[in-house]
Amino acid sequence: MAQKLENERLVNDILKAFGGKENVKNAFHCVTRLRLVPVNRDLVDLEALKQIKGIMQVVESSGQIQLVIGTTVPDVYEDFIQISGVKAEEAIDEDLHDTVEEKKPNILIQGLNTLAACVTPGLYAIVAGGMVKGIISLITALIPSASGSDVITVLNAVGDAPFYFMPFIIGYASAKRFKVKEVFGIMTAGILMYSTFMTPAEGITGYKFLFFNIPAYNYKSSIFPVILSVWLFSVIFHFIDKRMPKNIRIVFSGALSFVISAPLFLAFLAPLGNFIAGTLVNSFGWLFTHAGPLAGALFCGIIPLTVIFGIKGWSAIELANINTLGYDYMLPNFFYSNLAVSGALFGKALHLKASEEKSALISTGLVCILGITEPALYGYALPEKKPLYACMAGGAVAGAVAMLLGVVTYSFSMPGITSIATYMDSGNNFLLLLIVMAVAWGASFAISFILYNDKK
Repeated sequence: MAQKLENERLVNDILKAFGGKENVKNAFHCVTRLRLVPVNRDLVDLEALKQIKGIMQVVESSGQIQLVIGTTVPDVYEDFIQISGVKAEEAIDEDLHDTVEEKKPNILIQGLNTLAACVTPGLYAIVAGGMVKGIISLITALIPSASGSDVITVLNAVGDAPFYFMPFIIGYASAKRFKVKEVFGIMTAGILMYSTFMTPAEGITGYKFLFFNIPAYNYKSSIFPVILSVWLFSVIFHFIDKRMPKNIRIVFSGALSFVISAPLFLAFLAPLGNFIAGTLVNSFGWLFTHAGPLAGALFCGIIPLTVIFGIKGWSAIELANINTLGYDYMLPNFFYSNLAVSGALFGKALHLKASEEKSALISTGLVCILGITEPALYGYALPEKKPLYACMAGGAVAGAVAMLLGVVTYSFSMPGITSIATYMDSGNNFLLLLIVMAVAWGASFAISFILYNDKK
């Protein structure tokens, strides 16, 4: 009850500083941020928002006012929706009112943001499946005879489900992003996953449709094909639906859109999506193979900046790696970076006597080990700079060491201490992970301690 009242107080303070309920055009959230799109930017008092208790940081980006709240943001968001009356299912509207001053991100950032919007909602299921696969790896490593048991068979069904049927998860989220009914996104995924295309009769490689050929591809576990397919469907659907008489839209708009779009995305865009996924996997594979330590150091070192500036979309590449290679070498870098952020805070805390600030640093550092770094980055690293330098440098060292040792993960999971089971294999990958974990935390801790040892 106390938390409920605190959330309601926070929401009312936000709405007051935001210019009232009427000035909220759209609201959604990610792991730690409440993201709001104003109708009129001039009515938003950013300074008042920054002073509200419960908001760690205020970030303005691409027409959004992003309020960094922390891991309680889902509960705050739920209360925000109830109090403000904004529909929770509405997607962000890029075409804002003319009075809103918006700096549009470059095409690369727009692409990454779109990719993140299509993938992130499904990560809850994907992470759940990845953790179950990690538990399976742990059980079979400790008890090899259990690998063929019925218990493992059932657990495999749970762990594999979100990966095998990923197109449905991505299709649902993509439909929301491209502003069509979610069921259309699921239907698009169903077309790609149709058994005739996935498992064609022997000797059949494609199907003739009018003037072009539809290849028989297996799109299970895919991401890019379904995103491109839903996008094409949305373009055609919006064009048809706007011109269709209202009383027959429900009957004809969807049907006509699929009749036109399905052959096109089956023949062209879905195969293009497969090509994009393969190119990305091969490109990053080449980079990490031929410049392994350097690539690892660079990638892991800049991760704190990608979090601070809201650059996302990496999960699509990581999932493509797991689907194509059976393992991934990019996701572990986020784990090392989180540990480095933790080490940087502890390095500062060691200089302090027992105090409220020292307790806050330690508790925030422990949360980083669990995989949540926004409070540390926005609350300490960004304002003070030294923890930011330390965690970037420590992460770079860990990324280089990880590439030298060849550490990989075999399932997708949240990059925190709870994910270590996903590194289990029949070799020494897990032991090498422990070495890199120690390097990430220890290097960042040492660098931070040295930086704060400077009395100037």
